[in-house]
Parts: sequence; C-alpha cells; structure tokens
Amino acid sequence: MANARPAAEPADAGWTAAVFAGGVTLLAAVLFFGIATRVSLANDIDVVARAGISRVLRGGIPDLVDTFVLIVLMFVGYAAALWALAQGFRRALPATLGGTVLCSLAMLPAMPLTSPDAVHLAADVRTFWLHGKWPADFGGTPDKVDDPVANEVRVYRDSPSGYGPLAYIIGGAPLPFVGDGFRANLLGQKVVAGAFLLATAVAAALVARRLGGNPAFTAGFIGLNPMMLWQYPGDGHNDTLMAFFGVVALGLAVEPGWRSRAGAIAAGVASVLCKYALLLAAPLVVAYWFPRWRQAVAGVAAGLGLLLLAAYAFDFAPVRNGTLGPATAVAPSNPWGVVAGLFSLGARGNDRLVFFSYVIALAILAAVAARHPLQTGRDFARAVALVMGLFLFAASPGFLPWYLVWFLPFAAIGASRWQLWWAGSWSAAAFLPVLALNWQISINRAWNIPEPVRWSVVLAWTLTLVATWLGAHIGSGGAPRPIAARRSTGPRFAPRKRTDRSARRRTAQTSSR
Repeated sequence: MANARPAAEPADAGWTAAVFAGGVTLLAAVLFFGIATRVSLANDIDVVARAGISRVLRGGIPDLVDTFVLIVLMFVGYAAALWALAQGFRRALPATLGGTVLCSLAMLPAMPLTSPDAVHLAADVRTFWLHGKWPADFGGTPDKVDDPVANEVRVYRDSPSGYGPLAYIIGGAPLPFVGDGFRANLLGQKVVAGAFLLATAVAAALVARRLGGNPAFTAGFIGLNPMMLWQYPGDGHNDTLMAFFGVVALGLAVEPGWRSRAGAIAAGVASVLCKYALLLAAPLVVAYWFPRWRQAVAGVAAGLGLLLLAAYAFDFAPVRNGTLGPATAVAPSNPWGVVAGLFSLGARGNDRLVFFSYVIALAILAAVAARHPLQTGRDFARAVALVMGLFLFAASPGFLPWYLVWFLPFAAIGASRWQLWWAGSWSAAAFLPVLALNWQISINRAWNIPEPVRWSVVLAWTLTLVATWLGAHIGSGGAPRPIAARRSTGPRFAPRKRTDRSARRRTAQTSSR
C-alpha cells in the first residue's frame, strides 16, 4: 500500500474502474443491508438511546459471527477500491467522493451501534443553542435540562461532555430542520459527522495533490474506510470536525508566506476549539517553520506538558477531570486498560497510570520534534501522523476506535508506506475490541474465554504490528504507479527557503533585460 500520483491513465483503466465500482458497491451494500437495516433508527427509542449493537442483535454468537463476516466483507470492498485508486483511472477523485457520499448515506439509517455519545451530543447541542447553558460543565448536563432530547439521554446523563465551543456551534446546523424529535435530532448529528468526514477527505486530497501525491487514493483511504463510516455517519461522533480543521491547518502550514501561516494558525485554533487532541501536534508546526529552534521547541513542549500534567495531578482548576473528560479515562479497549485490569489498580492507580502514559506521550512528541526529518511538507505530515499515531497506539489510556480519525488523514497525506499499512490494518483490527465489548458475555459462555475484551486488545495490537511490518517489507502489492515528471514531495518551508514578492519581481525584471 502506498500513495503516489499515477504517471498517466493506465491501459487497463476500464478494468481498474470496474474493480473500484465493485469494491464501493460491496461496501455500500454491506453497510446498508447488513448493518443499517438490521439495527436501524426505527427501533424503539429507548433501545436507540441506550445503544449497543448486541442489545438489538440478541442472537449471541451467531449474530457475532455474522457481524464479523460483514466487517470482513467491508474491508474486502475497501481494499479493492484502494487498489484501483492506487493504479489510477479517469475521474478517480470525483468517483471516490461520490463513493464516500453513497456509503455515508447507506449508514445514516443505522442507530448508534457501539457508543451512546451521539445521543448525549444531540442533547448538548440543544442545551447550548436553545437553553443557553454550557454543556461541558456540570450545570449543563442532560439531567439538569428540561428538553425532549435531553430527557431521552440514558448513558452519562449526569456527566458533562468534553468538546469545545466550535463543536457545539457547528453541531447546531441541523436544529432549524429537526424540530424536537429525538430521532431527527440524532440523525442531524450523524449528518454533520458524515459531512465533515467527506470534507476531511476532500481537504486531505487537495493537500496530497499539492505535495505530489495521489488525491483520489488519499480521499478514498479516509472517506471509504469502514471504521470511519461506522463511527461517523453511523455512530455520529464529531471528531471529524477537529480532523477537518486540522487537515486545513496542515495544508496551509506547508505553503510559503505569513498569510498562509496565519491561516494555518487560525485553522489550528478552530480544530482545538472543536476538540483539543490535535494540540499535541502544535510544537511540530513551530519546529517545521523555524528549524533552528527545533531543540528548544522540543524542550519547551516537554516542559509545558509536564506543567500541565502536574496541574492535573494536583487538581488545579481548570485542568480537572470534569473538563478533560475522556483524556483522563482508562478505556478497556487499549493496552493501558489491559494493564489496569490485570493489576486491579483502582481509581488512584488509574490516575497514576494516566499520568505515566502522558509522560510517555510527551517524550514521543519531544523526540519527533527534535529528530524527525522536517524538510518538506510530506515530512511534516509524516511527523504529525507519527506523533498522533504513537499517542493513540502506545500512550493514550482513553483510546477509543473513532479516535483513529486523528491519525488516518495525516498518514494518508504523508504517504509513508509503513504508516499507510499501520493506519489501514489498525482500522480493521480495532473492530475486534468493539465486537468483544458488545458480545463479551456470549463469548465467555459459548467459548469459555475469560476476559474476552482483554484478549481482543492483545490480538488487535499484535495483528496491527504484524500487518504493518509485512506491508512495509514484503513486495509492492497494489502500489500506485510512479509520479511522472515531478519528484518534489512538497514545498520546502523554512525562512531560509522563502523568496518574497519584491525579490521575485527584481529577478523577473533582470531576466527581461
């Protein structure tokens, strides 16, 4: 798996386009007929509000096996589409965007399958817009608001959400069209999440084109990813808002001139105002723009990060659990959750584990900021992907599968072969803990597997590592055709490479004489 712009339309482009169409058709058909119509929003409101695919598919192991087979089929369609996009065919980018829209529409009828967050979000948006309360504070929790949607929240009813103000502002877009109906409001948030998944794919494609990559492959890698389709137009999470502005920020950051830099800063701030996760990559921007300061940037980033961790450790407002939300949780669907479960750490032990994990994250950030190549725009994208990917894979105790959108677009833009395999294989393997969480009782009873979630995490992380190594080292497979007549991966962007307008004008006048 790789990502480079095809040199020209291949002779067998018709066959390649047919493979793409077949892959997208398979993916959309499985999403609609295999998932959305089986666990749809037409279910009883109480079931939808509580979420959980196994609460609707109550057949135990047979339903688990059927769902697993459907997920495999989705990734077969995804792999076929990516192979075709890597080879190239006429109008591949419009076809990819059309396929993303089709697959997103296929998933919209599904109830939130693996998380109740969209139900809470639908209520939070109304709390912000219609009731004038702040949903990220304990005074704005659903149990404090008399609202027809807030009254249907069943999970985390007395807990605040942890998004930024821009996420609630954008999330209010469907309100003029959805009335007070619970299903309509929930569907509105799913539409917003799906629309920004498409927007993220488009933005990443444009950045990839600027850096000499394959824009269609980049868009398809993001927008046709089954995990992304499951989690955004399916489950209605809003991380795609943050991802979109983050990709825009990266695209502007690699352009020369302070006007683009200012735009990058504005887009980066917008990303953080949706959700703060990509703030972790901010020091890389400074290191990229000012390469002479790289070591200082790495030191300052580590120092400030340790201060924030200390503020959290000593419960210094506003750095508290109520505002940091999932950033301070230990989820069972990642290796840190396995460690916490194995040693029965308890609340205090989990707090220490969270602290230690973020120290590791800061060490990763400092090392990448200090040592990773940052000569080109593609280098920069790979550095961001490395920081976000390692944070999620090795240093985030609260990792949940929809967080992969923090990593996926930057891996696609950077086009490092091993990062593409890492992101793609992890997207598939991350379904294993999802299934184990939902059917853990059935797995334990039928197959006598104790702690199936724990074993699923070990298997998922192991399979990801193996697939990444194999994909990076064995053969070229469906690697894209090479770039023609363009070797640069992107603009070198540092002060010493910049040529201002007056200098270009003087050069032009000299050459005309």
